[in-house]
Amino acid sequence: MPDSLPPLRALRYFQRAARHQSVSLAARSLNVTHSAVSHQIRLLEEWLAAPLFVRAGGRIHLTADGEQLSRVCSRAFTDIAESCERIRGQARHGLTVSCAPSFLAQWLIPRIGRFNQQYPDVPLSFDTLTDPQKLRDDRTDVLILSHDHLVPEGVATTLIAVDYIGPVCSPLFRGRLSYAADFSALPLLHADTRAHAWEEWAQKTGARGDFWAGKHFDNLTLAIQAARNGLGIIMTPQILVKKELREGTLCAPLGFAAMDRATWMMVRQARQHEPAIDLFRRWLLEEAAED
Repeated sequence: MPDSLPPLRALRYFQRAARHQSVSLAARSLNVTHSAVSHQIRLLEEWLAAPLFVRAGGRIHLTADGEQLSRVCSRAFTDIAESCERIRGQARHGLTVSCAPSFLAQWLIPRIGRFNQQYPDVPLSFDTLTDPQKLRDDRTDVLILSHDHLVPEGVATTLIAVDYIGPVCSPLFRGRLSYAADFSALPLLHADTRAHAWEEWAQKTGARGDFWAGKHFDNLTLAIQAARNGLGIIMTPQILVKKELREGTLCAPLGFAAMDRATWMMVRQARQHEPAIDLFRRWLLEEAAED
C-alpha cells in the first residue's frame, strides 16, 4: 500500500513557493537553491499526478488544486508550529503544582528532589491554591487535592491514594489512647483547614467524646509539629505522617480508618497528555506506590 502522504520536504517547499508566488523567493527564504525548490515541487506534482502551478511569462500561479493544497498546508504547518512552541514552552517554564500546605510540606517537598534529579528539564513551582476552577485559566497546571465531590466538567483526575486518617501523637501519649477512652479528657489538636476531621473519624469508628475542644492551629502542618512536641493528639491523614511514624517521633496507637474520599491529581482535560504533565503523573504514582 503506497504511503498516503507525499514527502514532507516537498510539501514545505511547495507551501513556501505558494506563499511567495515565486520559486526564487521561496529558495531565498529557505536558504536553498532555486533548483532545489523546483525539484521538490516537481516531485510533489509527480506524486499527485496533477500540476500545482501554471508557469507563464517567468512567473508561477497556483492551479485550483494548488490553491486547495496551499490552504491545507498553511493550516497544517501553523498547527504544527503552535504545538511545538507550546511543548517547548512547557519545557522552559515547567509546571505549577498546587496543593494544600500540609500535603506540600509533609509529603511533596521531601520527595521533590528525586523528581528534579530525574527530570531536570521540567522545573516545578508550587502554590497552595486548591480550587479546581484555577485549572481553567492555567494559573495551575496540576492540582493535588483530597476530596469526595464531583470535579468540574473538563477536569481529568488520577487517583493517587485512598484517604486513611487516624489520631497520632508523641509516644508520651501512647498509653492514653483507646477506642474506649473518653476523648473529652484528652488534649486534642485541630487544624482549621480540616475542621471536621475528628468528627468524621468518630462517625466512622464509634469513638466518643467532645471532638471540638482543644488547641486550634491555622493549618495541619503546624498541628502535626505540635503533636510531635507533645502538645496533644492530632487527627491526620496517614499519608502525611509516614516519615514521622517510621522515625518514631509520632505514633498511631489506634491505626487509621478509610474515609469516603481520596487524594487525586487533577489537570485540565485538554492538557492531560502533555509531556511534562505525563512525566509528573507517572512520577507521582510511583512515589505513592512506594508508600
